[in-house]
Amino acid sequence: MTITLTPADWLALFTHFLSLSLLAVGGAIATAPDMHRYLVGARGWLSDGQFSASIALAQAAPGPNVLFVGLVGWNVGLNAGGGPAGGPRAYALALGAWPWPCWAC
Repeated sequence: MTITLTPADWLALFTHFLSLSLLAVGGAIATAPDMHRYLVGARGWLSDGQFSASIALAQAAPGPNVLFVGLVGWNVGLNAGGGPAGGPRAYALALGAWPWPCWAC
């Protein structure tokens, strides 16, 4: 999956997750349905499988459940670089993108 993200898109992602952090009374996982709506339905930046795999991997890993937010950011950055086939540029975007959503939590 290849997507094109402008700096305004990255800012929109950050501000959306920042606003969701105000609603995360039950933890970050309580905001997952709205994250899915925004990333998969409204923007199309992730596939349904990528979003589900991010949550499943974070739930299986030891540590806090909020890890899925970083994995979602990683997948958005990877898709913005052309997916795994995009080579070093894709992985550089993924590494640069993953902390962004986490800052909002």
